[in-house]
Amino acid sequence: MNNEKKLNKSILNKAVQLLAQRDHSSYELSQKMICFFAKKQQSTEEEYHDQLTKLKTEIQEVIEYCINQNWINDTHYIEKYIVIRANKGYGKYKIAMELKQRGLSIDLSRQLLQTSNINWEKLAYKQLLKKSKQIKSENNNKKQKFIQFLIARGYTQDDIKAAYDLLT
Repeated sequence: MNNEKKLNKSILNKAVQLLAQRDHSSYELSQKMICFFAKKQQSTEEEYHDQLTKLKTEIQEVIEYCINQNWINDTHYIEKYIVIRANKGYGKYKIAMELKQRGLSIDLSRQLLQTSNINWEKLAYKQLLKKSKQIKSENNNKKQKFIQFLIARGYTQDDIKAAYDLLT
Protein backbone atom coordinates (compact mmCIF):
# COMPACT_ATOMS: atom_id res chain seq x y z
CA MET A 1 0.00 0.00 0.00
CA ASN A 2 2.82 2.37 0.90
CA ASN A 3 4.56 1.68 -2.42
CA GLU A 4 1.39 2.65 -4.34
CA LYS A 5 1.27 6.05 -2.60
CA LYS A 6 4.95 6.62 -3.44
CA LEU A 7 4.41 5.87 -7.14
CA ASN A 8 1.51 8.27 -7.29
CA LYS A 9 3.71 10.94 -5.74
CA SER A 10 6.43 10.31 -8.32
CA ILE A 11 3.82 10.61 -11.09
CA LEU A 12 2.56 13.87 -9.60
CA ASN A 13 6.13 15.18 -9.30
CA LYS A 14 6.78 14.34 -12.97
CA ALA A 15 3.54 16.06 -14.00
CA VAL A 16 4.47 19.19 -12.04
CA GLN A 17 7.97 19.14 -13.56
CA LEU A 18 6.58 18.91 -17.11
CA LEU A 19 3.94 21.60 -16.47
CA ALA A 20 6.61 23.92 -15.04
CA GLN A 21 8.47 23.71 -18.36
CA ARG A 22 5.45 24.69 -20.50
CA ASP A 23 1.69 24.27 -20.87
CA HIS A 24 0.50 20.82 -21.88
CA SER A 25 -2.91 19.52 -22.86
CA SER A 26 -4.28 16.73 -20.67
CA TYR A 27 -3.76 14.18 -23.48
CA GLU A 28 -0.22 15.32 -24.23
CA LEU A 29 0.81 15.21 -20.57
CA SER A 30 -0.77 11.79 -20.16
CA GLN A 31 1.10 10.42 -23.21
CA LYS A 32 4.45 11.83 -22.07
CA MET A 33 4.05 10.35 -18.61
CA ILE A 34 2.95 6.93 -19.87
CA CYS A 35 6.09 6.85 -22.07
CA PHE A 36 8.34 8.01 -19.25
CA PHE A 37 7.07 5.60 -16.60
CA ALA A 38 6.48 2.59 -18.91
CA LYS A 39 10.20 2.63 -19.80
CA LYS A 40 11.07 2.41 -16.10
CA GLN A 41 8.89 -0.63 -15.49
CA GLN A 42 10.82 -3.78 -14.83
CA SER A 43 8.52 -6.70 -15.27
CA THR A 44 8.05 -9.97 -17.06
CA GLU A 45 5.84 -10.08 -20.15
CA GLU A 46 2.97 -11.53 -18.10
CA GLU A 47 3.14 -8.71 -15.56
CA TYR A 48 3.70 -5.92 -18.08
CA HIS A 49 0.09 -5.52 -19.25
CA ASP A 50 -1.31 -5.42 -15.68
CA GLN A 51 1.36 -2.96 -14.59
CA LEU A 52 0.72 -0.74 -17.63
CA THR A 53 -3.03 -0.72 -16.92
CA LYS A 54 -2.34 0.21 -13.28
CA LEU A 55 0.11 2.91 -14.41
CA LYS A 56 -2.42 4.44 -16.84
CA THR A 57 -5.05 4.54 -14.07
CA GLU A 58 -2.62 6.27 -11.68
CA ILE A 59 -1.57 8.75 -14.36
CA GLN A 60 -5.23 9.51 -15.13
CA GLU A 61 -5.82 10.20 -11.43
CA VAL A 62 -2.90 12.65 -11.40
CA ILE A 63 -4.17 14.31 -14.62
CA GLU A 64 -7.62 14.77 -13.05
CA TYR A 65 -5.99 16.22 -9.93
CA CYS A 66 -4.01 18.68 -12.12
CA ILE A 67 -7.22 19.67 -13.96
CA ASN A 68 -9.00 20.26 -10.63
CA GLN A 69 -6.06 22.42 -9.50
CA ASN A 70 -6.39 24.29 -12.84
CA TRP A 71 -2.77 23.44 -13.69
CA ILE A 72 -4.10 21.91 -16.90
CA ASN A 73 -6.84 23.65 -18.85
CA ASP A 74 -7.47 22.34 -22.36
CA THR A 75 -9.63 25.34 -23.31
CA HIS A 76 -6.86 27.81 -22.45
CA TYR A 77 -4.31 25.55 -24.13
CA ILE A 78 -6.34 25.53 -27.38
CA GLU A 79 -6.91 29.31 -27.27
CA LYS A 80 -3.18 29.99 -26.84
CA TYR A 81 -2.25 27.43 -29.49
CA ILE A 82 -4.63 29.02 -32.03
CA VAL A 83 -3.06 32.46 -31.49
CA ILE A 84 0.51 31.16 -31.70
CA ARG A 85 -0.10 29.19 -34.91
CA ALA A 86 -2.18 31.97 -36.52
CA ASN A 87 0.67 34.40 -35.79
CA LYS A 88 2.95 32.02 -37.66
CA GLY A 89 0.64 32.31 -40.66
CA TYR A 90 -1.43 29.13 -40.48
CA GLY A 91 -5.14 28.87 -41.26
CA LYS A 92 -8.08 27.26 -39.48
CA TYR A 93 -7.90 23.85 -41.18
CA LYS A 94 -4.21 23.35 -40.43
CA ILE A 95 -4.57 24.47 -36.81
CA ALA A 96 -7.65 22.26 -36.30
CA MET A 97 -5.73 19.27 -37.68
CA GLU A 98 -2.76 19.96 -35.38
CA LEU A 99 -5.06 20.23 -32.35
CA LYS A 100 -6.70 16.93 -33.28
CA GLN A 101 -3.26 15.30 -33.57
CA ARG A 102 -2.54 16.56 -30.05
CA GLY A 103 -5.54 14.61 -28.78
CA LEU A 104 -7.74 17.63 -28.11
CA SER A 105 -11.51 17.75 -28.53
CA ILE A 106 -12.45 18.35 -32.18
CA ASP A 107 -15.69 20.08 -31.19
CA LEU A 108 -14.02 22.36 -28.64
CA SER A 109 -11.21 23.19 -31.10
CA ARG A 110 -13.71 23.99 -33.87
CA GLN A 111 -15.79 26.14 -31.53
CA LEU A 112 -12.74 28.10 -30.30
CA LEU A 113 -11.45 28.57 -33.86
CA GLN A 114 -14.85 30.03 -34.87
CA THR A 115 -15.04 32.37 -31.90
CA SER A 116 -11.41 33.56 -32.00
CA ASN A 117 -10.86 37.26 -32.74
CA ILE A 118 -8.58 36.43 -35.66
CA ASN A 119 -9.12 37.97 -39.08
CA TRP A 120 -8.31 34.88 -41.15
CA GLU A 121 -8.77 36.69 -44.49
CA LYS A 122 -6.25 39.35 -43.48
CA LEU A 123 -3.81 36.66 -42.31
CA ALA A 124 -4.15 34.81 -45.62
CA TYR A 125 -3.57 38.10 -47.46
CA LYS A 126 -0.39 38.78 -45.45
CA GLN A 127 0.86 35.29 -46.32
CA LEU A 128 0.12 35.95 -50.01
CA LEU A 129 2.03 39.22 -49.93
CA LYS A 130 5.06 37.43 -48.51
CA LYS A 131 4.75 34.65 -51.07
CA SER A 132 4.26 37.06 -54.00
CA LYS A 133 7.77 38.41 -53.39
CA GLN A 134 9.14 34.88 -53.85
CA ILE A 135 7.26 34.03 -57.06
CA LYS A 136 8.52 35.71 -60.23
CA SER A 137 5.89 37.86 -61.95
CA GLU A 138 6.38 36.17 -65.35
CA ASN A 139 5.36 32.84 -63.81
CA ASN A 140 2.19 31.71 -65.65
CA ASN A 141 1.00 29.51 -62.78
CA LYS A 142 1.24 32.34 -60.25
CA LYS A 143 -2.42 32.22 -59.19
CA GLN A 144 -2.32 28.42 -58.86
CA LYS A 145 0.88 28.63 -56.81
CA PHE A 146 -0.72 31.18 -54.48
CA ILE A 147 -3.81 29.04 -54.02
CA GLN A 148 -1.76 25.88 -53.39
CA PHE A 149 0.40 27.76 -50.90
CA LEU A 150 -2.63 28.92 -48.88
CA ILE A 151 -4.28 25.49 -49.04
CA ALA A 152 -1.06 23.97 -47.66
CA ARG A 153 -1.14 26.58 -44.89
CA GLY A 154 -4.66 25.41 -43.96
CA TYR A 155 -6.81 28.35 -45.05
CA THR A 156 -10.49 27.95 -46.02
CA GLN A 157 -11.66 28.52 -49.60
CA ASP A 158 -13.43 31.74 -48.49
CA ASP A 159 -10.26 33.09 -46.86
CA ILE A 160 -8.21 32.18 -49.95
CA LYS A 161 -10.65 33.90 -52.31
CA ALA A 162 -10.82 37.04 -50.16
CA ALA A 163 -7.04 37.20 -49.84
CA TYR A 164 -6.52 36.71 -53.58
CA ASP A 165 -9.11 39.40 -54.38
CA LEU A 166 -7.22 41.80 -52.10
CA LEU A 167 -3.96 40.96 -53.84
CA THR A 168 -5.23 41.54 -57.40
